[in-house]
Amino acid sequence: MDGCVVRLHTVKFKPKIDGSRGDFTAQPIKVHFYELLGISDATELVPQVDNKDILSSVVALFDVSLPDVGPRDVHDTVHSHGTHTIILLRQQSDVLEEYRSRTLPCPRREPVSSPVPAVVNGDRESEGRYLQVFSESEDSSDDSADEHEEGEEGTEPRSAWETFCTGLEEFLARARERRAQREAPVEDQQLPLTAVGAESLIVGAAAYELKTLSTGEKVLQLSLMATRKRYRNCGVGRYIIELLKTQSVCGAYDAFLAHADTDAVDFFSRCGLTDDALLNDKFREVRDEWTNTTLMSYLPPFTTESESCNPGFSLMLPELKLEVEMARTKALAAYQQQAVCVTRLVREVKTLREQVRLINHTSFEDILWNIQPG
Repeated sequence: MDGCVVRLHTVKFKPKIDGSRGDFTAQPIKVHFYELLGISDATELVPQVDNKDILSSVVALFDVSLPDVGPRDVHDTVHSHGTHTIILLRQQSDVLEEYRSRTLPCPRREPVSSPVPAVVNGDRESEGRYLQVFSESEDSSDDSADEHEEGEEGTEPRSAWETFCTGLEEFLARARERRAQREAPVEDQQLPLTAVGAESLIVGAAAYELKTLSTGEKVLQLSLMATRKRYRNCGVGRYIIELLKTQSVCGAYDAFLAHADTDAVDFFSRCGLTDDALLNDKFREVRDEWTNTTLMSYLPPFTTESESCNPGFSLMLPELKLEVEMARTKALAAYQQQAVCVTRLVREVKTLREQVRLINHTSFEDILWNIQPG
């Protein structure tokens, strides 16, 4: 399990400027869900919380934050063989303390069984597609049972998406129960730890993939990224980007690529990524993988942070010299090609002007000849 789960140091985030939230801590965890969920006796990411509930919360967060993607595409991306996900999770004790100290709302008149968004935690972030997926799974419960029985008779195994959908109804039911516990506690009794689930712990997440392009360059491609609404403007998104730029966490790469929505271009620009069309044209192989987005890139320095911490590190690296020399040679060759092109264009213009002058002069002489008498 060590290869599919990497726990990083807990981080403290700043409070919101408007004072609506104080500072808080969260632990980043890098997870390979495809491998983790394939281990029958895998250790829980969070004590007393099913790993499948963590996956459901991540998919819910992405879906309510990026509704144009669709829940199935979100799940297939997060659960892909080549995708890793960085999740920021809060400690159960901290979240429970916040619940216990807050002012309780008025009791709800709706029954406990009323539908709520998958990411609840007392904050309706969306009434979007992820809720509809839960509804569809509830409506098709009989069909799911039939499929399960047919599978036992030797038909094709169920896909990861079908298996995931099977547990959605149970996850949503448990989320409703936890929310009911938080909103209607018994007098003179403290809120129990069971009222805190995966949907209450997640702060933000990012799914990425390391791939090699046809040019031979290895790139880190950010597929999905989102932060809970209540934790925005606290530095969470910028911290996730810094983790992705840290090769000791995500692995070595030649470029970090992101497909940014129109309203996210400024955010990625502030984090050091560029939308330069000429520069990013070299990555056109992945440009159209996400629609209605702008391809942005970050090129890391020649020296990684792990190399710079090496006692024997020297700035006069042979690789750096070779890279600079190659860049100089390519730049010189490009300049020579431009100079040749400009010179030939100038000569072409001179030739055309001479031809135009001769044509005009000949036409003028013809006119004079035609108007002479007899």
